[in-house]
Amino acid sequence: MFRCQPPIVFPPTPPPSPPSTPPRTLSPIADSLTRNRVGIPPTLSHLLSVGKGRVLSLAADEDHVFAGCQSCDNEITVFSRSSLQPLFRLLGHAGSVLALLVIKEKGWLVSSSSAGDVRIWCTTTFEPLYIIRPCDDTSGDIYSLAWDDRNGGTLYFGAQNTTIEWVNFSKLPNGSPAGSATVISINSPTEATNSLNAAPKLTTPKCSPPASSQSPAPSVRSGRYKPHSFFDTPPADVRSGTSTPRTPGAVLASGRCTTPIPAGVAASDVAGRLLRATSVTEFEIDVDSTLFYAHYGYVYALDMITRPDGSRWLASGSGDSDLKIWECAPRGGLHLVREFSGLSGAVLSIAHRDSLIYAGLQDGEIDVWDLETGARIRTIEAHDADVMAMTVLGCDVFTGAADGRVLRIDESFDCTAAFKAHADVVLAALIVPAARKPGQYELITAGNDSFVKIWSIPMARATRHDTDIDDIEGVIEGSGDVMLYALKKLVAVPTVSDEAHRESCRQGAHLLKKLLGQLGASAEMLSGDPGRNPLVLATFTGRDTGKPRKRVLFYGHYDVQPVGEKDWESDPWELTGRNGYLYGRGVTDNKGPIMAVACAAAALRQRRELDVDLVMLIEGEEEAGSRGFAAAVRRNKDHIGKVDVVLLANSTWIDEEDPCVVYGMRGVVYANLSVSSEGDDAHNGVEGGAVAEPMFDLVRVLGSLADAQGVKLPGFYEAVRKQTPEELELLSSVARASGRPLDELVRVWRQPSFSIANITTSGAANKTVIPRRVCADISMRLVPDQDLDTIVDDLVAYCEKVFTDLDSPNHLDVTITHAASWWLASLDHPYFVALEDAVKDIWGQQPLKIREGGTVPTMSWLEREFAAPCVHLPLGQSSDAGHLANERIRLLNLNNGKKVVENYLSRLARI
Repeated sequence: MFRCQPPIVFPPTPPPSPPSTPPRTLSPIADSLTRNRVGIPPTLSHLLSVGKGRVLSLAADEDHVFAGCQSCDNEITVFSRSSLQPLFRLLGHAGSVLALLVIKEKGWLVSSSSAGDVRIWCTTTFEPLYIIRPCDDTSGDIYSLAWDDRNGGTLYFGAQNTTIEWVNFSKLPNGSPAGSATVISINSPTEATNSLNAAPKLTTPKCSPPASSQSPAPSVRSGRYKPHSFFDTPPADVRSGTSTPRTPGAVLASGRCTTPIPAGVAASDVAGRLLRATSVTEFEIDVDSTLFYAHYGYVYALDMITRPDGSRWLASGSGDSDLKIWECAPRGGLHLVREFSGLSGAVLSIAHRDSLIYAGLQDGEIDVWDLETGARIRTIEAHDADVMAMTVLGCDVFTGAADGRVLRIDESFDCTAAFKAHADVVLAALIVPAARKPGQYELITAGNDSFVKIWSIPMARATRHDTDIDDIEGVIEGSGDVMLYALKKLVAVPTVSDEAHRESCRQGAHLLKKLLGQLGASAEMLSGDPGRNPLVLATFTGRDTGKPRKRVLFYGHYDVQPVGEKDWESDPWELTGRNGYLYGRGVTDNKGPIMAVACAAAALRQRRELDVDLVMLIEGEEEAGSRGFAAAVRRNKDHIGKVDVVLLANSTWIDEEDPCVVYGMRGVVYANLSVSSEGDDAHNGVEGGAVAEPMFDLVRVLGSLADAQGVKLPGFYEAVRKQTPEELELLSSVARASGRPLDELVRVWRQPSFSIANITTSGAANKTVIPRRVCADISMRLVPDQDLDTIVDDLVAYCEKVFTDLDSPNHLDVTITHAASWWLASLDHPYFVALEDAVKDIWGQQPLKIREGGTVPTMSWLEREFAAPCVHLPLGQSSDAGHLANERIRLLNLNNGKKVVENYLSRLARI
C-alpha cells in the first residue's frame, strides 16, 4: 500500500464566503512510500459563481461550461468560456442535478437528477429535446452517465436502485429510439409564463422490474453496502419539499440589462426572457434495456472505455465496494467481463488511462487495477476523505475529494502536486482544452462552496519548481495568460500615491519596468520630483520598413486609490476572477489598460507586424494630482522623442453594453479660499456679536460665486462654445443608446459648473466656538472655449473684490491648488477615425462617441507639449468602480481592448 505524499506545501482553507485568491500554504500530509517528484501545480485563473446553490456536476464543450446545481430551482447554469459570464439557466429538473455529460457529435447536453429523470438539451439553442424516464418507478437518484458513440449512440445511466439502464438512438422520435424505449408524449410547452410551473403529464403507467438473467437478483442488500454521507442524504430542497415541479424544460436567458445580473438568483428575479422548445419528446426505458441489480449498492460512477479493437467496455462503481467491467453490445446491452471485489469502500469515482483503471473510494483511497489481467496494481492512500472526482490528462490523474483538495498523480503513482481547491467538498472535476490557447489545458473543478473554478495547467515543458515566469516574451502570442500573469503581479503591489506607500510605489515602478522589458520593450526609470514616485518609460520599437515610423505616446499611471478593506469581497491586492470579471485595486484604473496596451505591442512585435514605435510613459502620481509629472517630462523630452499621437485608456464606457471612444473632457480649477482673523478662536456666548466672524465673510464670498442660475463670475459664460445641430444629434444618439437623459448629458459634458467640496474650521466641532480661521475647497469645471488662465485670474480678482466690499477686518487668501484645461478632439482627424474603426472591427459595432464631465489633466497638457493630437480609448464598463470597493474589469473588455490597440497601431502605420 502506498501513501501519496504531496511534494508541495498546502494552502489553508479559504473563508466560506467568497473565496478570493489562489491557495497559499498548509502543512504536508504523512510521509510517502513513493518518490517525490515536484512539479508546477495548476494555478487558479478564474472563478464562476452559481449564487446560493452548490455545484454537484460539471460538463463543458468548446464554448460553454455547464454547472449542475442543487438549489431551489435545481438549474443547470451555462457559462460562456469566452467571456466567463453566466448566459442561461436551464430549468426543468425537480431534483438536484447529479450528473452531466456533453455528447459533442450530437450537440447534446445530458443531465440526470435526484428526481429520477434524464434530460437531453441542445447545446446550440439550449432547448430541451428529450426526457427519459427509467423503467423502474423507484429508481431514485440517477448518479452517473456514459455514452457509447457507435450505431447512433447508446446512453447508459446508473441509478440508486442498483440498475444500469440504456437507450440507443439509432432511430429518433417521433418514434422511439430503436428497441429500447417507449414514447410517452411529445410536449409543446405553452406560454413562457406558465411553463415554469406546470408539471409534465405522463400518459402511460410505469412498469415493474422483472428478474434479470444477466445479474443476481437479491431481495435485500448483501450487507457490504456502506451508506454515504453525501449521496445517501436527500438534498435540502427535496427534504424540505421546496422544489418546484417543472415542464419538460425551460431555459432562462439573462437579457441585456443595465446592471449586472448576479448568478444563481431565482428565476422570478432575473430580468430576462424565457426560451421555449417547439417540442420535447418524453419516453420510458423498456424492461429489456434495463440491467436490474447490476450491483448490490447505488451505481455512483460509470466510465466508457474504448478498446484497441474498437469495442466498448463500461466500468461501473457502486456503494457495495465493487468495480465491474461490462462489455457493451453495439446497440446497447451489457455482459459482465470482470469484477473487482472487496475494495475498502464505496466506489465514488472512476477514471481510466491506457490499460489501467482508477477507482476513487470512500474514505480517501484510490485503487488502481490492470484491465487486461485483473490484477490490483496499487492502493494509494491519497486523501483523508472520500474521493469524489477523477479526471485524466495524458499520464496524469487529477483527483478531488471531500477534504477540498486536488492531487495530481503521475504514471509512477507519485503525487506531483497537491492544493486546496475548494473550501469544502470537491464534487466534480474535468479537463478540457484551454479556450483560445492551442496546446494548453484547463482543469475545471466544482465544490460544495457554490463555485466553479478554472485552473490553468502548466505546459508540459515547464519543469521548474517555482511558478515565476522568467521569460514571458516567448509565449505572448495567443496567450491571454501572459497579460493576466503580468496584471496579477502588478496588482499585488499596493502602489497608493501617499506618503505611507512610497516604498511600495518604488517597487511597483521597478516591477512594471521589468514586465515591460520582458515583453520586449526598452524600459527605464525616470525620477520625479524629490520625494515623489518615479516614472517608467518604455519603448516598443517597430520593425524597419524602409520609411519613417510614426511614434505613439501612450500615457498611463501605475498608482492607485487607497482601499477600504472591509468593503471588499476579496483581497484588493490579489487579482481575483469571478464570473467573467477580474477584481483588484487598479484592474481598470489603470493597471489593466496598461498591460493590455503593452501586450498588444508585444504581440505585434512577435508577429513582426509592429510598424510604429510605441512609447509608454507611466507615472506614479496621477491619483495625487500628477505632482512633478510636467517637470519630469520636460527634463526627458528629448529622450522621449518626437510624438505623432498621444493615446490614453483611462476611463470607462457610458454603460455596460456599448463600446465607446472619448472625444472630450472638461477642464478644472481647484482653489482654496481661506478667511482668518488676528485673534484666537472665541466663545460665541462671550464674544458673539462683538467680533467679525470669519465664517460669515467666507459664506458671503461663496454665495457671490454661484446661485441656482449658475456661476456669477463676470464673463464666465461668454466664451462657452455654442452648441451646433451636429453636436446635439451626437449627444442625442448617446442618450438614446445609453438611456441617460439628454439634458443631463448636456449639463455634465458641455456646460461649466461650480462646486463647494468642503468647509473646514480651526476650532473644535463645537456649537459654542467661533473659529478664527475657516477654509473652503471649491472646484470649477471648464468647457470649450473657456481660457484656463483667464478663468483663474478672474476668480482670484472677483473673490478679492467681493471680500474688499465687505470691509471686514479679517484677511482673505485665495490659493489655486490645481488647474487643467479642457480637451476636445477633432472627430474628423484621421487618428480619431482610425480609433473608431479599430473599435468597430473588434466589437462588431460602431462605438458611441462620448464626452466626460471629469478631467484627465495630462491630456490637454501632453497635446500642447508634444504638439500631437490625443485620442482616448475607454476599456472598462460603467460599473467598474474604479475608485471604490470591488474595483473590477470584465475579462472580455480587457482581451478585446488588447485587440483594439493591436488593430489601431496597425491602422496608424498605414495613415
